[in-house]
Order: sequence, then structure tokens, then C-alpha cells
Amino acid sequence: MASSILVFSSTQTNSPPPAPASTPAAPPPAPLVQTRTIERGTFRTLLDSEVQKPDGKVVGRAVDMVAGPGGKPQEVVVNLQGFMGVGDRKANFPWSAVRINTQAKTPAVTLALTPQQLQIPDRPKAGGAQAGAPEASPTRLPMLDTTVERPNGAKVGRVVDVLIDGSASPLAVVLDVSDLLEKRRTIAADWSALHFVTKNNALEAQLEMSDQQVDASPPYLNDQPVRAVSPATAAATPAAPAASARGAQ
Repeated sequence: MASSILVFSSTQTNSPPPAPASTPAAPPPAPLVQTRTIERGTFRTLLDSEVQKPDGKVVGRAVDMVAGPGGKPQEVVVNLQGFMGVGDRKANFPWSAVRINTQAKTPAVTLALTPQQLQIPDRPKAGGAQAGAPEASPTRLPMLDTTVERPNGAKVGRVVDVLIDGSASPLAVVLDVSDLLEKRRTIAADWSALHFVTKNNALEAQLEMSDQQVDASPPYLNDQPVRAVSPATAAATPAAPAASARGAQ
């Protein structure tokens, strides 16, 4: 009797292994600084700007702004012109009289004062010109050439100019943040980022920006829109020690 053998074959399909789960992309690092763009033509620089009387006669050039507690401007300091440069003298005028013209190639500052108030009296009277250069006090801070520091005392930079808008409000300060071994470098720090505190019986301007934040700040360039910087709120950067390279002077 013939026997039959049945052969069963099984075909196994080899499916590809499941694709590994994609690794989520790492989030970008938090920005060190935040910037506010200030377009040219919406502000004037203070230092060396022409100052005129209401009748259009130029009387001198602005050389400083005096800030009070909270950073509110109090006075403008004007170098009044003498004859052929002889007899020049500085005088302080109330900031409430300052009017800013944002149009280029025109005197930036107009003093809305009467001719009597524009005179320099032998004894200064309230509301008019005050003779002499301003001095720092617990309630007064001349801004130009002042050193802006961190709260720990380390130097951030030196104020070399102030940007003023058409309503005579300060927008930013231009800081020289150069190291001793590098070329001159300036940045614009947003006015709102400055903190005005009384220290050692004098008003000071402070800015909480580390060396890394200063290095990450865009440069201030005369022919381009201004990018005013302030510390990014989400930036977690360690505070620089008081004896840092920038702070050691």
C-alpha cells in the first residue's frame, strides 16, 4: 500500500523593525538680552546737539543731562557760546523747558524760556539758568561720563550719550563697554533697564547685565537703527563677580 506524505510549508514574513521614536529637537538657548528697535528720525542724541532760543537763535550746545530719583530728567546743561570761543560757560536750564526736534540737520533742542530766563544772573534764580557744572548728589546725577555699574559694584560701561525722543523723554543711553585690550565698542542700553539708587550719599545708575549679556548686545552704530538692549527676563546667567575683568579698573 503506497503511503503519501503531505508536506506543509510555512512562509514567515519578516516585517521591518519599528522605527525608533524621533528625538525631539533641543530647544534653542534662552536669549541673553532682549532688544527694542528705535528707528532713526524718531530721536536725537543729546551730546553736542545745538540749542536754540524760541526765536531760532543758536545759543550753545548741550553737554549733559541731570537725572533725578527714578531717572526723571531734571536739567539740561548747555555750553553757552562766547565770541570766537572766548567766554564760553556752562549753564543749567530746567528740563521742563526742553523741546526736542527730531528732524535732522536742525537744532535738536529748543529752550522754551523767556529772554530773561535765558540770561545768566550773578545770583541764580529758580526757574532760570543756573551757573556752573552740576555735581552728583543724593538727588542729582549728571549722566554724561557717569559710570554705570551692576548692583555688586562691577562696571558695565561709561555713558557717552543719551537718546531723547520727540517728547523730551530719554529712550536709551549709549555705553562705552570697551575693555582695555579691545577697540572702542559701544552699545545702547534701554533707559527702562536702568535703576537709579542712592549709594555712598550720591545717586547712581545701575544696570543688571553680566559680561556675557554685554558681549551678546548688538553694537551701537551711527548709521543704523538703534537696538536698545535690556536683560532678558528668562536669561539665567550667573552674576559676575565684583572683581571681573570689566569691573576691575
